[in-house]
Amino acid sequence: MVSIEEKFMVNILYRSESKIFNGIDISTVNFENLIKLASSHLMLPALYFNINKKNCSYLFPDDFIEYIKNIFAINKARNEILLTEAKELSELLFENNINHIFLKGTALLLSNIFEDIGERMIGDIDFIIKHKDEEKVEKVLEKNNYFGRHSVSSLRFFRPKHLPRRINKNKKIAIEPHLELLAPGWRGVFNSKELKNDFKKGVKTYQTPCSSFLFNHCIYAIQIPDKGFFTSHHSHRSIYDIYKLDYKKSLRIKNIKKDIFIKHFFLTTDKFEIFDIQIAPSAFRWHCDKSFRLLIVLYSRLLKNNKLSIIIQLFFNNELRELALNKITYHYSNKTLLNYIYKWLIA
Repeated sequence: MVSIEEKFMVNILYRSESKIFNGIDISTVNFENLIKLASSHLMLPALYFNINKKNCSYLFPDDFIEYIKNIFAINKARNEILLTEAKELSELLFENNINHIFLKGTALLLSNIFEDIGERMIGDIDFIIKHKDEEKVEKVLEKNNYFGRHSVSSLRFFRPKHLPRRINKNKKIAIEPHLELLAPGWRGVFNSKELKNDFKKGVKTYQTPCSSFLFNHCIYAIQIPDKGFFTSHHSHRSIYDIYKLDYKKSLRIKNIKKDIFIKHFFLTTDKFEIFDIQIAPSAFRWHCDKSFRLLIVLYSRLLKNNKLSIIIQLFFNNELRELALNKITYHYSNKTLLNYIYKWLIA
């Protein structure tokens, strides 16, 4: 069920000025609920930008417009700082021969997909490096006063998605160096090999992926890490990114029938009538998709099983296995072998 406030927000964000009232009785809109909804989707700046662009501020209370105008101004000022710091970081990494590519919100801003940089709310500066540069980038960042609270354990079987988040006390925006795009269990769907050609370019300036990569990354991020595929949750920030990326050019239409994650995203957002894409499946195809989705959900549950993950690591990581066996030798107890290893390893 789509609330009247969400319908109104969708009209403002995605439709022309003449269609803002489609299906809307303005007298029934609760503006406090609209603020809460837009805020929960990180869309207050984009909402203000589109209200201003479409000359419809007269529809809203003055204090409503004043509030979201201030949010937009603060966000735009922050994004200006973010872009400056991202470019400074890029120069630092290239000075040390560390090839890198910006990701997510930072990449979208640098790719100029928005009409105004104040539209998009962004957390950290995300970028990805080559696996071979992991130790090097850690040293370079520490030398230049980027410090993190945690470190990545050397006793690991799976490569982490990213290195610890780091903050420079002389900077405003935190940074997050990525080694991969998704968590270990999902790298068969989407991994850093997708950026192989971009890394080969060797351009000594800030780099962003192509629009088709940005499109796919937006889809998989909302579908897998943000659980959209498992709960039918939607994020208007992600929807807005994909809308602004010119989805018809970025999407290879034939892939929509093959890729269940892309298909599910568009089926989930179909109720808003934002994207002009016909993907209604046949009855047979619908049952196949349902069955496949169930299998993926069961697989994701297995990935969350810590004991299973530790068993896998003990089989393949010689150093970890030797430490575990030595620990058991010196500290024998009546607990079962599996529980003892498990509790020791997570301590």
